[in-house]
Amino acid sequence: MLDAIVHNLEQSNHIARIKKLVFCACTNNWSNEAQQLSTAKFKSYIQQLRDRYDSIVELKYLLYRIVIRLNHSTNYYTVANFLCQEMEPLYAYPATGGDSQVREESNTASVGRSSASQIWGKEVIFTAEEIQSGAVLQVEMTVLAATGQLLTQAVVTFPDLPQMMSQYQEWQSRYRRLDPQNHRLMSNKAVSLVPERINDCLDAGAMLQATFHQWYGSPGFQTIRERLATTIDPEVEIETIVRSRSKILLKLPWNSIWQPLLDRYPQSEVSLSLIPTISDRAASEEQLEISVLSMLTSAQGIKLDRSKAYLDALPYTKSEFIVAPSHADFVNAISQKSWSAIFFSSYISGYLPNHRIYINHHDTIGIAEFKYRIRMAVQRGLKLLILNCGEGLDLAGELVDLQIPNLIVMREAVQDQVAQEFVKLFLKAFSSGKSLQLAVRDARERLQAIEKVVPSASCLPTICQQIAAPASSWQRLAHVTLTSSELAGISQTWADTEATNMLAQADLTVGLTAIPLPEAIAYDRLELVQQLTGYYSEIYSLAFSNDGQWLVSGHGDITHIDDAVKVWRRSDGKLIHNLLGHSHWVYSVLLTANAETIVSGSLDGTIQWWQLTTGTKLPQLLDHKSAVNAIALTNDGQRLVSGGNDALLKIWQPQNGLLIHQCAGHLQNVACVATHQQAQLVASGSSDYTVRLWHLQEGRLLKTILGHSGRISAIAISSDGTKVISASHDCTIKIWEVATGNLITTLIGHSKPIGCLALSPDGRTIISGGDDRTVKIWNLSDGKLVHTISGHDRPILSVAISADNRTVATGSYGEIQVWQVPL
Repeated sequence: MLDAIVHNLEQSNHIARIKKLVFCACTNNWSNEAQQLSTAKFKSYIQQLRDRYDSIVELKYLLYRIVIRLNHSTNYYTVANFLCQEMEPLYAYPATGGDSQVREESNTASVGRSSASQIWGKEVIFTAEEIQSGAVLQVEMTVLAATGQLLTQAVVTFPDLPQMMSQYQEWQSRYRRLDPQNHRLMSNKAVSLVPERINDCLDAGAMLQATFHQWYGSPGFQTIRERLATTIDPEVEIETIVRSRSKILLKLPWNSIWQPLLDRYPQSEVSLSLIPTISDRAASEEQLEISVLSMLTSAQGIKLDRSKAYLDALPYTKSEFIVAPSHADFVNAISQKSWSAIFFSSYISGYLPNHRIYINHHDTIGIAEFKYRIRMAVQRGLKLLILNCGEGLDLAGELVDLQIPNLIVMREAVQDQVAQEFVKLFLKAFSSGKSLQLAVRDARERLQAIEKVVPSASCLPTICQQIAAPASSWQRLAHVTLTSSELAGISQTWADTEATNMLAQADLTVGLTAIPLPEAIAYDRLELVQQLTGYYSEIYSLAFSNDGQWLVSGHGDITHIDDAVKVWRRSDGKLIHNLLGHSHWVYSVLLTANAETIVSGSLDGTIQWWQLTTGTKLPQLLDHKSAVNAIALTNDGQRLVSGGNDALLKIWQPQNGLLIHQCAGHLQNVACVATHQQAQLVASGSSDYTVRLWHLQEGRLLKTILGHSGRISAIAISSDGTKVISASHDCTIKIWEVATGNLITTLIGHSKPIGCLALSPDGRTIISGGDDRTVKIWNLSDGKLVHTISGHDRPILSVAISADNRTVATGSYGEIQVWQVPL
């Protein structure tokens, strides 16, 4: 039977020496067979293993591979760990001697484990190939230590490769249709992208991300995560390289495919490798300054004087801009001068079939000549080349034999001003001391701010890294070593990023501009100004219009007579509309940003739309397929999130009713949801006592937060996207840090379960309501209780606060109370 089980194992001498150990573990007989480790035969096996594998880490992953092959249903990680713990005492010392030596080695086992735990990976290499006639993607993962020592290897597979390639090509096609005639370069006018095409591109990107999400849940990806967990320190910078013989595979957006790994390891960025090795060349001449050339076919939307001042502010840096050069200017600039870095933004005619590159609006050069000029630049000391020409990876393939130390390309053509902003963001991070990989990641992720008008901008910059090339640093470019004080002062010499016309004429800023906060509201002076009564249904949800003229409430009662959405006029408290259409309780209502439309979610499983002023029911309807407990809408109205009794969180495109993501993770019903558009964040709370954070655009789970001892009833995200506030039936409110999931503080004051929570628009104040019939107002910054309202006779079911932060509405059973801070 043993021979049958291991028949398909990788055939090697060392397999026979440990297959009995593995087989015993997989058949639950380990406890009975463990004594055999003291026998001379097994000690001999251990000695032979020590001769072959001088590190217990290497042996551990050998065990992982064997257990996987023996029985896929076995928890191989636990089994292999257990085996190694048992074997380590024998592995740490020569396996010769009697039982007394075994006991001595057992006493020193902890020392061996401590030593092994110090071996961390520095480089992770993914080698991707197509197998089974291109139907399956096979990825070999190799983790190397800083010394080059092999820590682990794994070969995993991902199915549905044709679907992935097809969806990527569809996204690529829609992206290119955004500007089919490439007016970004060939016209003197700014590009005006068609909104419908932008939405089409966003939809294609969402479908592509859905396939990524399926890959994330596959056994192959689980294997990768588990291997990395024991060999990679999340706090240490690592190089992550994807290489392949297939140019088609290299064109896939690997920084998006491996995004879960990037989230787990913030000190990493994905690079692409076009050839296996490269020699580390020394500079042709010593230099004590960094020379940067920016050569642009067009400067539309770019303020050259500000950009030059921006670059010249870097330490040891001198920059030069050349726009629409003649052929002679191009040759002289590239070939006759020495440059540390070159940024070239142009366009390749016909996406490379004609092998012509525009150097101005009319003149072109061939790929062969371009390659020749870049070779001369490399010979004169070029260390960094950044290209924005369209078909970036194909162009990188043409240049691969030039052995450019560091090459960054845009995988698709992007507007010149966007590429220029990336270069500036990248150089700022690079000059501040970050490695090239982390500087690219920092700049790339900052481009997410403009993806509303430039879809997928953050996934376009791609590093084409050579396997053996050392990672460059800013200091290496200048052949100097910056002192700590110089590094600390670099950020102070930078001005804010220059204004562009890419996003409503707004700046693509390096950081958030400080806006003076209004004076704090004196909530301890709240006065009851209205009581809205005359009905007997419960008020499960409340929402103010942005202009403060309307108050909308969601209702439900046990007889289903008053399962309605009600619209109240704030000036006199008059009921304007009683909107009937749901067949069950209305648990959630909200108003769109323009205050023209009401969106309501109900336990009848539907999400419906209403016209505010007329009360007309609109034709849009989303079927959640289960009771809807909560809904949330992004500021731009492009995404709606719903949570229901099916334990699913769903992300919709409300304009056409398209379900973008169906997010599974909660074990019980999703009771509350919140969104933050800028941070691309969704927060959800459930009866399973957990808070979960999700990526808005990609629908993937970011973090699961544990800490409450009761069901989560309400949730909110701070205005800056850095904190999540959750209320629970355990009578507490907890504030969590988004980046780490750590608990910041716990607010204690309610004596019974908390049913609702709201965050003031200015981001300063939390308002909560509970079964203890009180409404409590808290400071978000320090968690202090500011004021308590005790106006209701029954539990508080809903709270809301107006856009001017001065009016609070509270809902209970058959009564809405409106409170206001006097001017």
